[in-house]
Amino acid sequence: MMKRYYEMLIVATLVAGGGGLALAADPMKEKEATPTIGERITKDAIKGTLMNIEGEYYSIRNTDGELVRVHVDKSTKLDKVVDGDMVKAYVTDKGHVTTLQRIEK
Repeated sequence: MMKRYYEMLIVATLVAGGGGLALAADPMKEKEATPTIGERITKDAIKGTLMNIEGEYYSIRNTDGELVRVHVDKSTKLDKVVDGDMVKAYVTDKGHVTTLQRIEK
């Protein structure tokens, strides 16, 4: 009876541990910024190439070739991005980014 208990305990531990390994396989997945439904409906979205980061201000060259300067702060949901990345920014009418995502080219 006790042996059976230990066998089940080991199996349960392996299963639980294996699930943890699956999550650890893609550590960036949890850190991806995802806009809410409200943001998708009510905010303007700017798609383009991230050209420059200066503190809290990001410059994005949009698909029309215009350079747009937007504001990012601690309240912004933010993917890890660097100059040259293609991005999509959900922006308020005052130019504040609520969510900034890195997108595939």
